[in-house]
Amino acid sequence: MRIDSHLPGNWLRTDRARLPGEGPLYRRLAGAIRDAVCRGEAGAGSRLPSERDLARSLGLSRTTVVAAYRLLREEGLLESVRGSGTRVAVHRSVGPAVPAADMPALKLPERPPDGVVDCQSSVVPDLGGVPDEILNVTAGDLRATAADADYEPLGLPVLRAAVADHYTRLGLPTTAEQVLVTNGAQQAISLLFTLFSRGQGVIVAENPTYTGALDSARAAGARIVGLPVDEEGVKVGALRAALGRTRVQLLYLMTAGQNPTGAAMSTERRHDVARLVAAAGVPVVDDMTLADLAFDGRSSGPFAATAVGATVVTVGSLSKLFWPGLRVGWVRAPEQLIARLARLKVVADLGSSHVGQLIAVRLLPRIAEMAATRREQLAVRRDLLSGLLHAELPDWSWTRPRGGAFLWVRLPYGDAEEFARLALAHGVLVLPGSRTSTDGSFADHLRISYVAEPAELRLAAQRLSRAWAAQGRGSSAPGLSA
Repeated sequence: MRIDSHLPGNWLRTDRARLPGEGPLYRRLAGAIRDAVCRGEAGAGSRLPSERDLARSLGLSRTTVVAAYRLLREEGLLESVRGSGTRVAVHRSVGPAVPAADMPALKLPERPPDGVVDCQSSVVPDLGGVPDEILNVTAGDLRATAADADYEPLGLPVLRAAVADHYTRLGLPTTAEQVLVTNGAQQAISLLFTLFSRGQGVIVAENPTYTGALDSARAAGARIVGLPVDEEGVKVGALRAALGRTRVQLLYLMTAGQNPTGAAMSTERRHDVARLVAAAGVPVVDDMTLADLAFDGRSSGPFAATAVGATVVTVGSLSKLFWPGLRVGWVRAPEQLIARLARLKVVADLGSSHVGQLIAVRLLPRIAEMAATRREQLAVRRDLLSGLLHAELPDWSWTRPRGGAFLWVRLPYGDAEEFARLALAHGVLVLPGSRTSTDGSFADHLRISYVAEPAELRLAAQRLSRAWAAQGRGSSAPGLSA
């Protein structure tokens, strides 16, 4: 059995102040470790931190950690060998560890306690502006679809045609044969990374980038290399150097509404990037899931429309504009690539839900209308949160985002991972910058979402201010009061 040499830094997802359960501290710590094994954060053979290191990271005494490890060894969950440290017992039927991932830490656990303001989400939590008749799929609709379609692993023909028409209107001529429907953009990215990472391929991405893309690369066994970004996107010099020294299989970019920085690639930068990748023969994934949320309302359109001579794969989704539970996304790519991706998708799920696809067909013509509504909502909330944080936390800094759903905040000192735990104790969920990084950098940054309602954003700013003051005092003050 393969032995994992280490666990991700956030594998317990807790600290002393939030150890679950009741009773002695060592039993609560043992429970947290047990839960981590059940979640798949630590698999059979995974080596746990030393007693001293775990005690230091959680702010506990070494005696507490020793007692917790001893209890779990008595249960048979852990085993210790002199010189090899403490590991999850290999004879336990818990399976291997799942590759270190950040998005499951955001999505899988139970909902935050009542009263916590979620400043991690990227989706406005409502369907306002969508008429009920669009969402009503009738029995007749379902019977007609069932009579005409099987699994349809590439997607319902009517939806593939609608996506093709959408891109054609945006200046990127597209046929239905160039479209693969997926279960959200996340599956699209996972399929692409799985395909291009074969043979230990190298995937180059922006740094920082979308946490779900990092998770997909790790799960696919790819080596991921990060490149710096500025307000116009990935830096051309860094890309040129990476293409010159590394055998790159795939380049993953967000040319508009970059997550988490909000950057948008200029026309000149697009041409420079296109020339580089075309000369190198490296395909590009342009993740456009946040592209419609450019605050000036002037989207540059699909990168593929201007990248002459380059192979560009465009990923899209309806989740950010309409509803995350819809789980309808797509890949727009050359037909030969669509055929390869379709083979992988068939193995994964045979095909996406027809019900969601029928709703998506009705929503696609309303993308421009809904994008305008979302931009208006988010621009107001961006400016509100920016003003509040400037007033409450004047030593924090960020660049005004040109699009998207986040402030990319730099802290003047301290570790963002530690502060995020303290912020949660004060009732606010924020994302540490290191979770968005290909190499663990940006430990002094926070990604703070402004999709919440204005009243919640006001509360979040107050709580973040109190948490920051508590960090400066070297203490925590749990509680969800206003």
